[in-house]
Amino acid sequence: MEYITKKWTELSILLLLVLFIIGNVGWFVYRYSGEHYYMRITKSVSTHPVTLAVSIPSNGYTYQGEARTASGKEKFLTLKTTSANPGPFKKGQIVRVTVNQNFGNTNYKVVSSMPNTK
Repeated sequence: MEYITKKWTELSILLLLVLFIIGNVGWFVYRYSGEHYYMRITKSVSTHPVTLAVSIPSNGYTYQGEARTASGKEKFLTLKTTSANPGPFKKGQIVRVTVNQNFGNTNYKVVSSMPNTK
């Protein structure tokens, strides 16, 4: 009887661990995945305060403009920079913005070129 109880406990812990991992992966995909849009920077529209590491105040920038996916789908985007990369971006730089349908812009990254539209 003790053997069965021990195995049941081990299997229960293993099952909980697997469910925890699946739940975390699912949440990450739901929260951070999305469609990639490419936006060419023209100028910043405004600034907003951001706090960098160790409570250092700085300015973040807001950019607006037309962006498109690799397949050519266009959308007007507003990009507010965060403390991870507050900018400013140079005129003509291309920024890849990940747009999540539930949470809006979830990530952005400066890239070297726009993909060719299909």
